[in-house]
Amino acid sequence: MGGFKDRVPLLDSIFSISGIMLLETLGNIGLVYYVFLLGLEMDLTAVQRMRRKPICIAIAGTIFPFGVGLALYYLLLRDFKKFYAGSFFWGVSLTVTGLPVVAIILAKLKLLYSDVGKTAMSSALVNELFSWTLLTIAMALASNKNAVYWTLLSTVAFVIFCVLAIRPAVIWMIHRTQKGDNYSETTICFILTGVLACGLATDVLGVNSMVGAFVFGLVIPNELLGHRFVQVLQGFVSDLLMPIYFTVSGVRTDLGSVMHASSLLVVAQVMGLACLSKFVTVLTVSLFCGMSFREGISLAVLMNTKGLLSIIAVNVGRDHLMLEDEESTVMLIAILVMTMGTVPIMSNLYKPARRFLPNKHRAIQRLKSNAELRILACVHEMHNVGGIINLLEASNATKRSPICVFALQLIQLTGHATTAMLIVQSVPKCDSQNSRSGAQTQSDQILAAFETFEKECTGVSVLPLNAMSSYTTMHEDICSIAEDKRVSIIIIPFHKRQTIHNKMEDTNPAYKDVNDNVLANAPCSVGILIDRGFGTFLKRNSEPATRHLAMIYIGGPDDREALSYAWRMSGHPMVTLTVVRFIPDEQALNARSDHFVEDNQEILNVMIDSESEKRIDDNYINEFRQHMAADESIVYLEKVVNNGVETIAAVRSMGGDFDLYVVGRGMKRFSSLTAGLADWSECPELGAIGDLLMSSDFSSTASVLVVQQYDRTGQAGDRGR
Repeated sequence: MGGFKDRVPLLDSIFSISGIMLLETLGNIGLVYYVFLLGLEMDLTAVQRMRRKPICIAIAGTIFPFGVGLALYYLLLRDFKKFYAGSFFWGVSLTVTGLPVVAIILAKLKLLYSDVGKTAMSSALVNELFSWTLLTIAMALASNKNAVYWTLLSTVAFVIFCVLAIRPAVIWMIHRTQKGDNYSETTICFILTGVLACGLATDVLGVNSMVGAFVFGLVIPNELLGHRFVQVLQGFVSDLLMPIYFTVSGVRTDLGSVMHASSLLVVAQVMGLACLSKFVTVLTVSLFCGMSFREGISLAVLMNTKGLLSIIAVNVGRDHLMLEDEESTVMLIAILVMTMGTVPIMSNLYKPARRFLPNKHRAIQRLKSNAELRILACVHEMHNVGGIINLLEASNATKRSPICVFALQLIQLTGHATTAMLIVQSVPKCDSQNSRSGAQTQSDQILAAFETFEKECTGVSVLPLNAMSSYTTMHEDICSIAEDKRVSIIIIPFHKRQTIHNKMEDTNPAYKDVNDNVLANAPCSVGILIDRGFGTFLKRNSEPATRHLAMIYIGGPDDREALSYAWRMSGHPMVTLTVVRFIPDEQALNARSDHFVEDNQEILNVMIDSESEKRIDDNYINEFRQHMAADESIVYLEKVVNNGVETIAAVRSMGGDFDLYVVGRGMKRFSSLTAGLADWSECPELGAIGDLLMSSDFSSTASVLVVQQYDRTGQAGDRGR
């Protein structure tokens, strides 16, 4: 941009000298807080847990490319007799692997949990720490060549002071003032002021203020600062201040200085040699460590990804007059092109191939009585966990008919730095007792809850999983995992939760879109849980309260699937089940038939299909009644209703006598009993009955499970009403 600014009068007036100084100040403040967050997100305990392979790859991928960067600088100047501090900035910018960028790329390509992804994340973390050390040395050389050792020793003393004094002080203050995820104004001011104070200290010592902010973030345990606090600060820094920094950097970059053949040739040579040096080094070490050739190539490509630290190294070198405009422009173009090439290359190396595995058990209704029930339980946040675990416990796992639960934590992938979460997920954890010695993160709490559930319940096995993606593609992860794990049903939380005033409010509107997409694309049955406090664990070895379940049956495949699940839960010794079948009388059937024969032939065809469904319903209900005849914990009732109004009245008459209602979504049925109810539905994804039960004027205590059966004839989204 800088090369064209002088040619455009409007840009020249906007980016005047005074304007640039103001923008540069704001951008540098944003940069200081950004590197603080970067340091905060780096989990140094992950380095202690690393194996030999990623450390070897990181060291080799740092030292050799750094030497190549030094050599390229001298080749460009053609002066080998004098030492230039600018060569260090070139070496650092070519050495760095952008950890946050690698994390985002791996997550978007669904490779974060692969062997390549885990190795890349670990290696990038070590590389980032090495690069910060080299950049600190480069800044010390640039600031005062005659006092380099004094500057470096002072910086080391500052780091020791942060570890021994500042870290304990911050931990003490947070523990003293923190209430849940809320912090006092004093704590927030202390953290924000501490960033600037540490930055000022290292600036006085002769290195850049970024070093102090980075060290301050590094010494604070990242689990102590709550998720909300970090997210708010990330949003402010990443969305407001950092764009200003990049804008100023672009204005200062003179593209015109390299817009001739010789300079473009230099750019190509720098990119080629820089990429080749790191590529060959990482590939060689990867093969030596036992990785396959394809994995080695993928890792070599990922380690060539550049990030903000590369741009910082170039800009700092330019600020210290160690790099000329042409040299810095060459490096910035090389950094940009090298990073842009990573995603397409990795996409071709790892093309996602959807595997359609044979699975005859895509619905609970088709399972044998002693078959294993495989459930994919999805949670967004900690408050989703209690209701889903209680539902799973009530699903009656036994040694004869076990349950395999795939506990999937859904994590939003945003454009902000998410490195801490990604590192935690990608690096193997140490002993659970040690890893939970401090304040638990939400992810740890979710994992601990499912581990407790597995230990306390017979016949249950839990496999924790994570899916990190944007909300627009999150359903793809859910459906892919469901296909791969051959589950029979996916349990997802409703996008609303009950308030203290017994009203339903949105937790996150994006959750609704995720649920809609899962319903439309799921490779198995789906259950949406509306949790109004389903109760505590139903432990068999204590004195639990009996849980009363109700199943409202109108007809259709979704209702049959709902009854199948409720039927299974009725085997739990502390569960009672009441099945209420709503049936129309003959007068209502005749009136409906006469009306639609005159009205619409297409609907008449649907009615003919519904007659076939009615025969299937009758057979399934008869089978159910035969099996439950001797079971005193199951009650079967029939209620005659003629229209939607009477259906509403009948449902409301059941009131809050039950802890959980299990109903079918009913999207493939036509019935006069629910005619017109859809017009008043607030949440169509729940179906007519589910939406009625969800409404706050029905019950404030009864939870609801809305079930949709897998449609083998096509996707759920193609269903008619």
